[in-house]
Amino acid sequence: MKTVFMFSGQGSQYLGMAKELYDNYEVVRNVFQKAEEITNYPIKKIFFESLELLNDTNYTQVAMFVMYQAIIEVLKLHNITAESSMGLSLGEYGAYLHNEVFSFELGLDIVKKRSILMAEAQEKNPGKMCAIIGLENNAVEEIIKQFNSVVIANYNLPTQLVISGDQESIFKIKDLAVEKGAKRAIVLETSGAFHSPFMKSAEEGFYDYLSSLKINEPKRNLYVNLTGKKYEANIKEVMSKQISHSVKFYQMVEEMIADGMNLFIEIGPKQTLSSLVRKIDSNVVVCNVEDLKSLQKTILIWGDINGK
Repeated sequence: MKTVFMFSGQGSQYLGMAKELYDNYEVVRNVFQKAEEITNYPIKKIFFESLELLNDTNYTQVAMFVMYQAIIEVLKLHNITAESSMGLSLGEYGAYLHNEVFSFELGLDIVKKRSILMAEAQEKNPGKMCAIIGLENNAVEEIIKQFNSVVIANYNLPTQLVISGDQESIFKIKDLAVEKGAKRAIVLETSGAFHSPFMKSAEEGFYDYLSSLKINEPKRNLYVNLTGKKYEANIKEVMSKQISHSVKFYQMVEEMIADGMNLFIEIGPKQTLSSLVRKIDSNVVVCNVEDLKSLQKTILIWGDINGK
C-alpha cells in the first residue's frame, strides 16, 4: 500500500479547528507555542476565539500551515508515514513541509510573506472566484474564451472547476454556465482572484523574496499544482508561479494513482479533498485527520492495511 499525505487548502478553516488535538497532544501545543514566538501572531486566539482573525488572509495561511505541522507531528507519534504528498493551493506548503523543502520555522516566514504579497495584490487588482459544478470542463473553457480577464483557477474534477477574474465577468459566466447546463455555479466568498494573472505582482515579489533563501529539493515524492505531475526541478519557480497559475488537482490525483498510490490521508480541516478523491477513483482508500475521531479512524485503517 503506497500512502499519500494530502493537505487541504485555504477556505476549509473553521473556528475551533485542531482544539481536540491541542488539548490532547503536547506536540501540538509545542507547535502552537513555537508559531506564536516566531510570527508574533496570537495563534491560539486565531484558532479558537476569533473567526474574524481566522478568516483574515494574513492570518488564515499561517494558521493552516501551523495545523499542517501539528498533524504531521501527531502522525509521527503513531508511526504513520507517507512516500508521497501534495496539497491544494496553500496546502502545497504542507507537502513542502512533509518533503523537508524547508523547516517549520522558515516555512512560517515564507507563508507569512506569501499571504502579505497576495493581500497586496488583491487590493491592487480586486476580483472574484466562482465554482462551476456539473458541466464538462471543456464547455466551461469555451465560455471563458469570450472573456479576456477570466481563467480557470482550480481543476477540481473533470466536471468541477473554479474560475477566477474580474467581478463583472465572473457574474456573467456564472449565469452562462447555468444556461449551458451546470448543476450549480457559486460565487465564492474570497477576497481576491487567486490563481490568476491578477496575482502576477505577488508571484514576482515572492520569487524575489525566495531568491535569497535556502530551499531544499524534496526528500520524497512531491506532486505539484503547477503541472499536475511529480515535481522535477526549479522549486522556487514552482512555488512562486503557483500563486498566479491554475491548480491542477484532479490531474495530480490521477497521476498519483497511475504511480501506484492507493491510500490518501487528508491533513487539515474538513474533508473537501477526501470527497474529491473518492469521486475521481472510488477504489482507493481515503481517510483524514483533523480531530480525535478522524485520527483514531485513520490509525485503525493504517493498522489494518499494514498488519499492525
